[in-house]
Amino acid sequence: MEVIPKNCKKHPSCPHGPCLMFERQTSTKRGKKFYACSACRDRSVCNFFHWVDDPYPDIKKEHWQKIIEASKLPLTHKEYAKRLKKFQKLSLDERKYCKTCSLLILNEQEKHDNHDITDVSSKQLFQPSTLFETVEDKKAEAQYFFSTKTIQFVTSLLKKLGFTKLVLIGVPKIHEYLLSNEDENSKVNSFLMDIDHRYLQFFGPKKFCHYNLFNNHFFGGEESKQKLEEFLKETNEEKVAVLLDPPFGGLIDAISFTLRKLNKYWQKANCKADSEIIPTLWFFPYFLEPRIVKSRPDLVMMDYKVEYFNHKKFGSKSGSKGSPIRIFTNVQSSLFVLPKSEGYKYCKTCERYVSNENQHCAKCNKCTTKHGNTYKHCDLCQQCVKSNYLHCEVHNKCVPDTSSSNEISDKICICNKVGSEENNSFRCYKCFGYGHRKRDCPTNSRNPSKKMRK
Repeated sequence: MEVIPKNCKKHPSCPHGPCLMFERQTSTKRGKKFYACSACRDRSVCNFFHWVDDPYPDIKKEHWQKIIEASKLPLTHKEYAKRLKKFQKLSLDERKYCKTCSLLILNEQEKHDNHDITDVSSKQLFQPSTLFETVEDKKAEAQYFFSTKTIQFVTSLLKKLGFTKLVLIGVPKIHEYLLSNEDENSKVNSFLMDIDHRYLQFFGPKKFCHYNLFNNHFFGGEESKQKLEEFLKETNEEKVAVLLDPPFGGLIDAISFTLRKLNKYWQKANCKADSEIIPTLWFFPYFLEPRIVKSRPDLVMMDYKVEYFNHKKFGSKSGSKGSPIRIFTNVQSSLFVLPKSEGYKYCKTCERYVSNENQHCAKCNKCTTKHGNTYKHCDLCQQCVKSNYLHCEVHNKCVPDTSSSNEISDKICICNKVGSEENNSFRCYKCFGYGHRKRDCPTNSRNPSKKMRK
């Protein structure tokens, strides 16, 4: 299934804004096009679906319009800003936040009896994410926050590079860090764009807009869009950069299309040439590099391992290889300085900073490591591969060496010569064989650690 990136303003809408157009595809043919929610991959969260070629009946349109109206917030952004000013005038012992209702309380505690109420410190007004119940739905609005080490590295680097304005899409922790430490970050302003509406209560229209990255939808309408365009203007040697940390299952083509729209806003605001591109830092897993570079050839993956404090696999304890999340950027690589104290070095040949385990390959003429272990060169493939890969003569490419694994078999690669690379419909991505899927792989029964479900 592929998304068709295009302007979706005239598409049918759901509570998350205009829907995206998708197309089901197989290796041999293209399927029918349909509209579906841009923000949620799980139909149980948002079940909008409509075939593109079918007429959109009034009864269905009215049905979804009622759902959209019911999902709208009770107050506008300006009204939330007025509530915040009143809240700030309360004494510290009167400042309360209801986690059940996700609401700052203004002398109305009787409405929140038996709710989860917590005190709000002056510092937490600038760091509201510490008050929120974290959303961890991987198929919708999963929230994972940068670690303190990553926040300090990114902000320090951008300040050294002279950036004074940061557009932060789904990067609330850096926004909060800058606001909480205004004295040392006085020369850097930030504008947060996030799909989490709870930030409306804590940041005014000049600091935040309720936004859906996947369809470039401003929930606050043209007024919110204008605030962004005003922020994008560069005067008196100001420099703008865009930072985005989308869900890792997000649609890369849709994100790239939105970034092109944002780039046009920046070009228009500053009378830039069509060839100029706004400096961008995109946080995403290293194994999606081919897809990102295909849609955004100007971006280069840096070796810095981005950590999240509330994610087991992507945190400081993510194993010997470290977090798989990297930074894709069009900032000049030689200027993207990585800290030597954290295991990085400068490669004079590549003219960029790399991790210590990333050794320069003379045959590839570049530093090739991606995942955390030193790669090796395969002369038959004419490229570097992971250290645990061996060349398979049947597939004519390098595949994982499973000879020492009890989980797979005694073979290096389980191959079926009847299969072909052109027909992947029944290919197993666990044993690299053909004729079955991963869930039906015969090697599953050989795994002694895997218990049968009752």
